[in-house]
Amino acid sequence: MENQEIKKLPFWDIVARSFKYVFKNRILLKSILPLVAALAVLQIVIGLPFLCSLDTNACSNDWRRAVTVLSIALGAVSVIINYCRSIICKAKVDFTSLRFWKQTVLYFIASLVLSVIVVVPVLVCLTLSAFVFDPNTSINILTLISVLVSVASAIVFAPLFLVFPAIAVEDYQMIKWSKLFALVKGNHNAVFWAQFVIMLPYWLVAKMWSAIYALINSGSYVIALIFVIGGLLLGILDACFKGAFFAHVYQFFKFYDKPK
Repeated sequence: MENQEIKKLPFWDIVARSFKYVFKNRILLKSILPLVAALAVLQIVIGLPFLCSLDTNACSNDWRRAVTVLSIALGAVSVIINYCRSIICKAKVDFTSLRFWKQTVLYFIASLVLSVIVVVPVLVCLTLSAFVFDPNTSINILTLISVLVSVASAIVFAPLFLVFPAIAVEDYQMIKWSKLFALVKGNHNAVFWAQFVIMLPYWLVAKMWSAIYALINSGSYVIALIFVIGGLLLGILDACFKGAFFAHVYQFFKFYDKPK
């Protein structure tokens, strides 16, 4: 990469374009609906364990919950990959090819690695804090420390978020520690907080959705199914926003990835 000054990431422009792309590209958005339908059918077959995310009293930590978590994660990753490929490569939606499954596996591996990288500093700080604070009387302090260190760690390693769109478009040359940190230099906060803003609507609406379900407090299967389908839609829509965001951030920094 050439020794040139890298411009600052246009924070609000990237966020706005990510949201607008999802709502304006209705063809791509509609192509995701069969995935939501498939997830809903799976929930019906295994007894609606998704309700656990709406009401902890409905939780059952058995194989059905594990299947739910895995299926939703797989669905979200598949949506993110397709959005990245659509925006960056102008590719058509693909949920079945060998290429897609290869990208999906690599995406999950990258997610696991990044999670470990971010979590390790948190565990170290909590371990050290345990010697200073009494865990039985300072739960709030330890919780605050874990949150602050988690955020700080995620900001420090924010350049690694570009690994996800790079995997989606098979730009494996981009996946180099030194290159990513050089490209994103000075933009760690912008990348992290922009992603936070992208995810914030989902968190707020999902909380409201859960609160409404708890307020209704109905034992009706039909109502439960409606809330499960609504929750699945929200989760997949959140993945659409993330995919659009990753793609736009990748395009911005890729512009500066010039050969020497």
